[in-house]
Amino acid sequence: MKAFVPLLTVAALAVLVACGDGDEAATTASPTRTTLTSRTATASAEPSETPDALDSVCRDNPDPASDDVNQVDIPNAGDVVASPVTVQGRVAAFEATFRITIFDAAGNAIADETAMSSEGQTLAPFQKDVAFSVTQETPACLWVYESSARDGSPIHVRQIPLVLLP
Repeated sequence: MKAFVPLLTVAALAVLVACGDGDEAATTASPTRTTLTSRTATASAEPSETPDALDSVCRDNPDPASDDVNQVDIPNAGDVVASPVTVQGRVAAFEATFRITIFDAAGNAIADETAMSSEGQTLAPFQKDVAFSVTQETPACLWVYESSARDGSPIHVRQIPLVLLP
């Protein structure tokens, strides 16, 4: 599988060069769609609508996180994952406590976990396995965020579009 990733990168670059006409939007969209389609194709024997679904599965972010407070290393955008999914990165959260929630395309919570980093109020590492249950391949949006002390609303939200496998 690791040998397959460089081939995907080369293929994406070839599409980028072949389609490059100075149009920034087309250039930006092509590599993402190519990568997502390739990842989905390796997980499923038949074609899927997943790439288009991933484009819109993460809804408006209420408070986008900056890299100095929230970084997610795995999973990556577009990854196809089975339960439990390992979520790993670094977060600067009050009292080292934060939330990990997985939403389906309709905005329903599929999984919701409290997690902890190794240290509070400073960018510190975390790793959490999050279990979920779906009956079919499901586009989803993973959120890593804090709950506001003022009103409980999500703050410092990092969103990652995924495909969940049953």
